[in-house]
Amino acid sequence: MKNMKNMKNMKNMKNMKNMKNMKNMINMSTLFPRLEFLFQALYKSQNKCPHCKSTQLKVIAKKFYLVKIKRCKECRLCFTSPIYKTYFSNNFYDAFYQAEGSTTSMPDNDTLKRMKEKSFKGYDKYFGDRIRAIKSMCTSKDILELGSSWGYFLYQAKKQGFDTIGVEIANTRRNFGIKNLNVTIVDSFDKLNNKKFDVIYTAHVLEHFTDLSEIFSQLNKHSKIGTKLIIEVPNFDFEQFGAIALSNIGAIHPIGFDSEFFGRNLPKYGFEKINFFDSWSDVPDSPKEKSSIRSSVILIAECTHEN
Repeated sequence: MKNMKNMKNMKNMKNMKNMKNMKNMINMSTLFPRLEFLFQALYKSQNKCPHCKSTQLKVIAKKFYLVKIKRCKECRLCFTSPIYKTYFSNNFYDAFYQAEGSTTSMPDNDTLKRMKEKSFKGYDKYFGDRIRAIKSMCTSKDILELGSSWGYFLYQAKKQGFDTIGVEIANTRRNFGIKNLNVTIVDSFDKLNNKKFDVIYTAHVLEHFTDLSEIFSQLNKHSKIGTKLIIEVPNFDFEQFGAIALSNIGAIHPIGFDSEFFGRNLPKYGFEKINFFDSWSDVPDSPKEKSSIRSSVILIAECTHEN
């Protein structure tokens, strides 16, 4: 018994050491992109809005003394200047996210087995509240997810009877979901074959895209009249939250959204009847004029015309 206990303690110590080594590697892997971003801020500048291409911009804040945060006077989008582009690494998003959570880090076989057994309850990737909200609004079953990572939302929605498909550009995460969760994930909109969906869901993805006009046009292309567009993004409402909102924008989140941006621009892409919510428990009965929670903008819009 004593030997077994010693072996267990040695195993725990080894696991802790491995976790510490991994954390140190992650910290080193994120240091270079951050320094590269600050270096770029010395000589690069974003002088056009990445959404509407307007040059009518206003500097509303600075981050780390060097990175300017600009707001477009036309469409009201906020963004970093410069917008970070790495010249040395192809996987800096994964490196950042590994240090911040499990969005891109994939569970080992034992952990994944426990997740499935508990239907993800108790884990940070439990999406039961979102799925209940979708069920309360829609009787139709086709869901498209933009930015599926390794498929945890698709898996849970599929278990609840939805027909699901996702778009994810990262090969490793996409392949993990296909193999281990038996979900359908493609690498581009082109692979959807002009299919239209009843629900389009995207969570903490749009803030990474700088080609927003193309993204919103694609979302409309895969919508039909009545399709529900459900968006979650970090809430960069600088006028409401001030400097504390700066944590929601930077190298990996070059785009900053607030409620006003969506209210002003989504109708241009065929999405109206826009409602904002402070939590998923508020959906669909307690909409707000704007999101007042610093962590996220939660909005639900409806496709009213196809472009």
